[in-house]
Amino acid sequence: MQFKNIINNLKFLLILILLDFIITYFIFSKFNIVEVFYPNNDHRVSNKFYHHSFKANVNTIDVWGNYKYKFVTNDLGFKDKKNRIINKKTKSKKRILVNGDSFVEGIGIEYENTFVGLLDDYLFNKNIEILNAGVASQSPILYYKKIFYLLEEKKLEFDELILFLDISDIPDEYFYSKNYNINEIEIKNFRDKLQDYLINNSTIYLFFDVIFGKLNYFKEYMIIKKQVANFINTDISNITKSDINKYKSINVKRGNWTHNDKLWNDYASEGRQLAEKHLNMLNLLLQKYNIKFSLVIYPWPKQIYIQNQSSLHEVFWENWSNQNGVNFINLYEDFQSTNRDKLMDQYFIPGDVHWNKNGHKFIYDLMINYYFIDE
Repeated sequence: MQFKNIINNLKFLLILILLDFIITYFIFSKFNIVEVFYPNNDHRVSNKFYHHSFKANVNTIDVWGNYKYKFVTNDLGFKDKKNRIINKKTKSKKRILVNGDSFVEGIGIEYENTFVGLLDDYLFNKNIEILNAGVASQSPILYYKKIFYLLEEKKLEFDELILFLDISDIPDEYFYSKNYNINEIEIKNFRDKLQDYLINNSTIYLFFDVIFGKLNYFKEYMIIKKQVANFINTDISNITKSDINKYKSINVKRGNWTHNDKLWNDYASEGRQLAEKHLNMLNLLLQKYNIKFSLVIYPWPKQIYIQNQSSLHEVFWENWSNQNGVNFINLYEDFQSTNRDKLMDQYFIPGDVHWNKNGHKFIYDLMINYYFIDE
């Protein structure tokens, strides 16, 4: 009897799974339920030359947390003010390329309000063209490959490169070397592959994935609330949303290696070696084309909170720039303040490490002062 019950249960389970896949197939052919719960990022695409980029000439809506905003690219797949064709040779007095990760992309912010967009507006009247090559989660190896592709394959001509080197570029260099193969295909384990497949092919799995995701979010919220209470030494009932956002901003693991020996030894030491190697390659490439190279570094909320110089990052890249003839711009001191909380509220997205609209305006003002004052 027990064996018969097991067989019947297995039959029921197989029928349920079969019906689930059939129903999901017909539903998803008419309406993609996945996009209801997980934003459609099909404007963010893989790139065979430099791993990932944006689709060319899209005009869509991007999503970052609670932010939804207009997202436009040109024919190079660069974030821009409008769809347009970028000529190989500029008709302007000169062309400047700005590269970096999500900070340069201006994630969460429309192009016109990013620091590159503001510079674009300012420099247009001076007959100078500026292009935004920034893409989230890129790092020195991809900066090099992108610039190599633009110069050698696309034959794009430009006069200057301003590279914003992010703190997260160092761990990204390490993890790209470990998690992607020689063809830049992500190395996924069986569990991850199975999960991706089921989310896109099983309504039942998608339902439970969303439910458990919500439950996990609530669990993590309660954990972080307790951590905040311990951090500011108060009762958990006194914790505000502002307290949680501030704590989240200064405790993003990927940005803590500059003052954490364990994280430095775990991945950042090797990551910085890789970053140095690839920026050396980039510098030689730019020298070949007689292109001016400027390197900019800037802090995350964690570094603002600590407010002491990091020899692992600030000093290292200043020395590297001096030794390699690269123009160096350090924005760390500009973010120093006796009122750190006010500064973080003023310039950063709540609970995030990225600049808000005011933060981009601040970076724009600094770049005008340090770089474009004579233009």
